[in-house]
Amino acid sequence: MKTMGMSVLVGFLALSVTGCYAKGSLEGSQAEIVKVEGRLFEVRVTPTETPDEYRMLIVRATLVINPDPELEMARAQEVAERYMKQTCKGKAHREILSGLEGGLNYRSIFQCV
Repeated sequence: MKTMGMSVLVGFLALSVTGCYAKGSLEGSQAEIVKVEGRLFEVRVTPTETPDEYRMLIVRATLVINPDPELEMARAQEVAERYMKQTCKGKAHREILSGLEGGLNYRSIFQCV
């Protein structure tokens, strides 16, 4: 009985922590899930109005208690690099603007050159 009560408490705490940050969205995009260092990330990429320019949003999809912003940024940048290469189909690319939003959501505007 104690184990069941503890499981319910842990589940409740996980749900309440999950609701503590705003999950980002990117209009006109579909989410892809990718795993880096045991963490799941939701990746969304959509073109801007400028040719060969894209917006990208990377949201951590794994619950982490007391996340390290520097480590989260490094993981998100690793994911971003993969998707920039994939989106640009082997062409060179450069990030125009990027950063961690709220310590969790990584946003980027990049261009295939």
